[in-house]
Amino acid sequence: MSERPTIEFDHHTPEFGQDAPAKFAELRATCPMGFTEAHDGYWVASTYENARRILSDPENFTVEKSADGLRGGKLIPTAPHAPAIIPGSLDGPAHDRLRKPLRNLFAKRNIEQKVAPIARAAADRLLDELVGKPEFDVAQEFSFRLTVATISEFVGLASGEIGDPEKVVLMLEDAFAIDPEAGGNRDALAARTADKFAEVRELVGQVVRARKAEPRDDLVTAMVDPRTGLTEDEVIDLALSMLLGGVRTTAASMDNIVLYLAEHPDLRRELVEDPAKIPDAVEELTRLAAVTPLVARTAVTDQAFGDVHVKAGDRVAALICSANRDEERFPGAEEVKLGRKDGLHLAFGVGMHYCLGIWLAHMELRVAVEAVLRRIPDYEVVADRVRRYGLVGVNNGFSALPVRPRP
Repeated sequence: MSERPTIEFDHHTPEFGQDAPAKFAELRATCPMGFTEAHDGYWVASTYENARRILSDPENFTVEKSADGLRGGKLIPTAPHAPAIIPGSLDGPAHDRLRKPLRNLFAKRNIEQKVAPIARAAADRLLDELVGKPEFDVAQEFSFRLTVATISEFVGLASGEIGDPEKVVLMLEDAFAIDPEAGGNRDALAARTADKFAEVRELVGQVVRARKAEPRDDLVTAMVDPRTGLTEDEVIDLALSMLLGGVRTTAASMDNIVLYLAEHPDLRRELVEDPAKIPDAVEELTRLAAVTPLVARTAVTDQAFGDVHVKAGDRVAALICSANRDEERFPGAEEVKLGRKDGLHLAFGVGMHYCLGIWLAHMELRVAVEAVLRRIPDYEVVADRVRRYGLVGVNNGFSALPVRPRP
C-alpha cells in the first residue's frame, strides 16, 4: 500500500448514500484509510478500528478549528462563518469545564425522571392530531416536532420567549451550518443567517437573565447557578447548542426506525407483542442508520495507520456509517440482532466527545416507537413518496416520510 492511497469520495454528492453498504464494504476491504481530493483533501477512515482510533484520541486528532477559523472543526468543509457548537467544538480542559455542569442534567436517571414525561406527553399530543388522518408525514409532522417540543421544554426555551421553537431550530441549522440539504455550501448559508442568529441569541440572553431573577425547573436555570462557574455568554451558547443538537439527529433516527419497521413487519410485530424489546431494537437500528454519517478531526501530529502516513494538519474523517457496519466488529452487521453484545457502535461518538445527549436520544426514540406501535401498530409507508435528503453527508434523514395508519 502506498503512503497516500487515493480514492474517489465526496460525501456532499447525491451518489454518496446510494448502495452505501456495498460501497463501504469494498472501501473497508480495499482501502481502510484512503485520501480524497474533494474539499481541499481529507482522509477517510472506513473501518471501525480506524474510525474509533481517530474519535477517541483528542491529543492527536483535534476537533477544534484553526485560530483563523478557516480549517478544522467537526465537518468538512469547514464553515468559518458558523458559530461554534459547544462544548463539542472544544478539546481538553476547555471542553471539560463546560461539560462538567451538564453531566448530571443529562444523566440517564434525570432524563427518565424529568424529561421522559415531557416526551411522552408530546408524542401523545401529536399522535392525537395525526392518527385520525388518512395519511401524515412522520418526518415533518411527528419526529421533528416531537424532538423540538422535548428539547425546548427541557432547556427552558419553549414558552414563546424566543418565538416559535420549530422555526428557531430551522434557523439555527442554517446559522450553525448543519442544514442537512446545504452540502458543501454550508458556510454561505451560515453567513446569510448571521443577523437572525444574533437576534435569537439576544432573546436567549433575556431568558438567561430572567431565570437568574425567577428560577424555573429547566436547564437554563441550572446553568445560571453561580456554582457552575459558567458566564452568561457561555450559558447562552450552551442553551443554543443544546436546542440545536437535540433535534435533527434524533428525529432522523426516529424516521429511519419507522421506515425499517415498516419494511420488516416480523420485527415490528415482535415489538408490538413485547414492547420490552424496543430499547434493544432502538440500539441496533441507531447503529444501522448512523444518521451522522461522517465527522471530522484534524491531525495534530504525524500518525501511521499501517503503511499509510497521515501528516500533522491533515483533515481526517471518521466514516461512522461504514464503521458501524464493519463485520470485523459486528458479525452479521447488516442484521438487526436484539441484545447484540459486540460492543460500542459509533453513532453517538466515543471518548471525551461521546454524545452528551445519548440518554435523551435513547429515551425519545424509545418513547416514540412505543407510542407509534401502540397507536398505529399496522401503519403503511407510502414508499413511492418517501424522500431522503438529496445530500445525506451531514444527516441521513428524510424530507418526506408519508405513512397511512391502518385499522
